[in-house]
Amino acid sequence: MLKKYLLENYGYNEPIFLSELCIEGVSTNAIRQSVKRLVTSGFLKRYDTGIYYIPKTNSLLGTSYLDPYIVIMRKFIQNRSETYGYITGISFANQLGLTTQMPAVIEIVTNRESTAGRTISIGSQSVRIKKSPVEITDENAALLQLLDGIGQAEKYTELSLDDTIKTLICYIRKKGFSKKELSDVSCVLTGATAKKLIEWGMIYEFAS
Repeated sequence: MLKKYLLENYGYNEPIFLSELCIEGVSTNAIRQSVKRLVTSGFLKRYDTGIYYIPKTNSLLGTSYLDPYIVIMRKFIQNRSETYGYITGISFANQLGLTTQMPAVIEIVTNRESTAGRTISIGSQSVRIKKSPVEITDENAALLQLLDGIGQAEKYTELSLDDTIKTLICYIRKKGFSKKELSDVSCVLTGATAKKLIEWGMIYEFAS
């Protein structure tokens, strides 16, 4: 029963978090025992404490391994049905093209954390997670991420100020953020970020 459920709801090479497994009519203890048996049989592999996956076997490459980035994404940022976090800090600055640096620690803001910040390990990757001041949703995650990026831009950028501003403006245009969306998350705006939005001319790039 559990094998069929996992194949239908997760598939191959997708992280399965034991703490989130919930099947109607099946107790938590029964699920844990079933997972243990599936690991013993080789159907499941243990990635880390409480994290499993169904490996896919390839005749040329052998047994597949779980990508730690996917584990981080599913645990703190997004699954197949909802968004509950976003990457911030130097990782996002790199995605924007403001820096070529790659972080040793990935920074994430997520609904799935209740502290102001702590560092954990997912496999061999260090992750800094902190709670969001507002609920992160599919609709506001990208804009909240950008506002963090604007606030931290001068800290991480390797570009001139003019090129930094141009890069951020291009991103706003690409995403097509609206004034209404900005208004909806205005409660998280710091004075410094609001000042940059105005002084750097980015406020005028939000669609009416």
